[in-house]
Amino acid sequence: MGRRRCATRWPVAVGVVPPVGAKAGRLVLVILLGAVTRSASNFSFPTDPDILYEGDKCGLPGMRTGTCQKAADCPQGIRANGARCEFSGNDPVVCCPTEAPGTGDGTSNRFTARIAKQECERITSASANFIDHISGRAIEALRGEFPFVALVNFRGEEEEEVKYTRCGASLIAPRFLLTAAHCLKDLNPVKVELGFIQLSDTEKDEYEIKQVHLHEDYKSRRNDIALIELKKNVTYKQDVGPICLNTDRPEIGTSINLTVMGWGADGYGQRADKLMKGTVYEIPLDECVQRFRDAKQRISLGEDQLCALGEKMNDETTDACQGDSGGPLVMTVRQKFYLVGVVSTGAVCGGSLPGIYTRVSRYLEWIEQRVWGSPN
Repeated sequence: MGRRRCATRWPVAVGVVPPVGAKAGRLVLVILLGAVTRSASNFSFPTDPDILYEGDKCGLPGMRTGTCQKAADCPQGIRANGARCEFSGNDPVVCCPTEAPGTGDGTSNRFTARIAKQECERITSASANFIDHISGRAIEALRGEFPFVALVNFRGEEEEEVKYTRCGASLIAPRFLLTAAHCLKDLNPVKVELGFIQLSDTEKDEYEIKQVHLHEDYKSRRNDIALIELKKNVTYKQDVGPICLNTDRPEIGTSINLTVMGWGADGYGQRADKLMKGTVYEIPLDECVQRFRDAKQRISLGEDQLCALGEKMNDETTDACQGDSGGPLVMTVRQKFYLVGVVSTGAVCGGSLPGIYTRVSRYLEWIEQRVWGSPN
């Protein structure tokens, strides 16, 4: 007897069709049976004894046992060995082992959610001052509203003390920030600033940079992601704290409000003195490419990238701009922030062409290995 498949419990709608004569009743029955027959290859009734649901016990090769879990909650190294089951919406459900392969000795070596998700569960500061955002235009952020946003400082060509700022970054761990690779390549970043919203603020938390980690396959717009490692841990407080990485929703969808923020230039080319925020929405990749083609611009995009643009209001469109590079694109779930994208590139900001972001969910393992030493 084969192993049973994991699935997701789906609600079953039960309806009553009023009889309109015997023929009508028979016609309804035939249609329903026909629908079941056509999809028999991928359809199962909830009472099927061979179906297991999320949270149920399941079997694996080698007499091992497991639990049906969403793939995102099953460590990557184990996921490859787990039987692939049904889907929960867009999330695959797998049979995830409850003990390490080869132990079989009854020890309680149980696997839990991936490390980035565990770290997220410890974060509370990022949700403390959540405020709704206004669609269609950029507005000033409030102090402490986005405690994870940082500004990267660079040393000048003459190695003098005078600094200049160029890019944003997101605090994701006590000693690490996530940014864009093009912000750091061939440049000399020296420190990051946190805990402020106005460039002229004198009270800023400054941390020196130890080293930077560019993605090994970074090339132009592709794999445009990097980590900044600090010399010492950041002290968390009300207006300084990390953001969660997006681990549960690889595909965002066009109906989700996303927020982009930074100190970049406005629509008139003037750099913002205060941290600005605006609401944007994901643009499907195929539509994004077509928009660029319609504008006579050739572009190639991959699944590791994300396009987003805000609604047009009074001839202005919310978008990232020069100086926002490396900064965060976030979504909120139950009043907690999740890092969805990193500002990468785009055309003329504030126009009809979407901004292009690096999709964070595609780089979770790369990030985890360098930040937390995860084996995922």
